Amino acid sequence: MLAVEEDKETYVVSALGAIGTGKSSLLNAITGEYTFETGNGVEYCHLIDTPGLIDSNVHDRQVINEMTKYFKSLQYGVSAFFLVFNINDIRLDAYTQNMLILFHQLLGKEFWNFVIIVFTHVDEEFRDDLEDNMDAVTASDDGFVAEIRRIYKLPKSFQPSVIFTSTQNVKVSSYTQRHIRELYFAVGMCESRNSGKRFTCNWLRQIMNIPNEEQKSNFIADSIKDAWSSVSNACQMQ
Repeated sequence: MLAVEEDKETYVVSALGAIGTGKSSLLNAITGEYTFETGNGVEYCHLIDTPGLIDSNVHDRQVINEMTKYFKSLQYGVSAFFLVFNINDIRLDAYTQNMLILFHQLLGKEFWNFVIIVFTHVDEEFRDDLEDNMDAVTASDDGFVAEIRRIYKLPKSFQPSVIFTSTQNVKVSSYTQRHIRELYFAVGMCESRNSGKRFTCNWLRQIMNIPNEEQKSNFIADSIKDAWSSVSNACQMQ
């Protein structure tokens, strides 16, 4: 198999989300046996989990090392970023807000063009009971997406794909399989509306062009610390 950076048929997906959102279960579901089997064959998907990026010990060596490994894994481009939330808790908590500010600082505003919002725990037997929560996500003026636009000063044209999914019994549940396939098509749409290209930015290109691995790691670590300082200062001013 070709390396990820060479294989343009492989989708590269990064999942962002706080503990309890069902992010790990979602990634496990996506690796299910039949998940990305389509009429055109099986599409490969390279999944990148996000470590605990926002931490009070951000200058701790282990935290920085994990964050550095993560951002190194993005250097060849990303097809889509999943922002993962639990449908039973539709709010932007402080952790997620700060994480997204950090991403905005490092990756730039174009990062938002590759965002897909995913709500987990929308299980088939509870879907009817969750209609109010789902409506609250998509309400045009005061819904969840509108709140993201307000917080991060995004234009009204920011209309990301929003997927409601279960992660239960992915190998046997046609309901879960259908919604996981919706994720696959949403990733394809991300690339399509961005000229068929993965997301990249000047900072990721800088990382890719540094030949020495130690220098590359130091550059990423310094960038994270600088960006985190900006995030911390912004939070203190609020």
